[in-house]
Amino acid sequence: MSRPPRTDEQSPTVLAGARRCKPPKDPELTHALRLTLAYDGTRFNGWQAQPKGRTVQQEVEAAIEAMGVKRSRVRGCSRTDSGVHARGQVAAFDCNRSITPRGWLLGLNGLLPEDIAVRAVEPVAPGYDPRFDSTRKLYRYLVNVGLARDPLLRHQSWHISPRFGRKDISPFEREARVPDYFDLDAMNEVARMLEGTHDFHAFRAVSDRRENTVRTMRAVRILPEYGGRADLLAIEVEGDAFMKNMVRILVGTLIEVGRHKMDAPQVRRLLNGGRRPDAGPTAPAHGLTLVRIWLGRLEEA
Repeated sequence: MSRPPRTDEQSPTVLAGARRCKPPKDPELTHALRLTLAYDGTRFNGWQAQPKGRTVQQEVEAAIEAMGVKRSRVRGCSRTDSGVHARGQVAAFDCNRSITPRGWLLGLNGLLPEDIAVRAVEPVAPGYDPRFDSTRKLYRYLVNVGLARDPLLRHQSWHISPRFGRKDISPFEREARVPDYFDLDAMNEVARMLEGTHDFHAFRAVSDRRENTVRTMRAVRILPEYGGRADLLAIEVEGDAFMKNMVRILVGTLIEVGRHKMDAPQVRRLLNGGRRPDAGPTAPAHGLTLVRIWLGRLEEA
């Protein structure tokens, strides 16, 4: 017969943002946890719960309920889109029982489906919302080049065939190596241009209607031969906040630059009041992974 998870009182000295969290409305929810989650987004309709389709938020909430715990809504830090993966998603929820982090880790991972895992559990103050604690996020996008696609990367990378490479090399002369497909010098020039604080109005989905479109990109990195593979390119984007589809549009634009379909002056104009139709395409969702979220804004405020 299995034993119930061991309970343990949470010390107020370790609860993140304790003085800046709005307590939950339900007085029974006296405890709260912060989860670090990894998931393969292939079979999910994104993070956020919805009436139709399978989502990460719904699966996590179902696992908590299966542990016999009363809970609040699970609050995610980043609303990843359908097909997008994560290694460092952060979420939090309030509950009515005190269970050790190890108990939560083992309990939830024993109940979650195989394409989601809890990597870490920490006690936090009731009402804690990671969206307001995030200081920056890191996304990584993978591109695989070559005449033959790699079946093992079909859910993790965007495959680009020889006919879609840079203009100055014949498709028939390309090897399965990143420099034969993309002008890396041109991509690095534009990557440096994208760093810093700019108006990224042209790099958001048309359906994103928010008024403030100024964002700060701390780093945009072009990483050929990623993981020691000549045919693999990684593009990393690290910023304080992002808009809908923003990373995928940045990637699509950088790929167009590498293919000689766009150039640096065009991108510079996009950062000064440009329009979405003038930027590159939205890269496919399955090549994108949320790698890490840095926290601590609530403690710094």
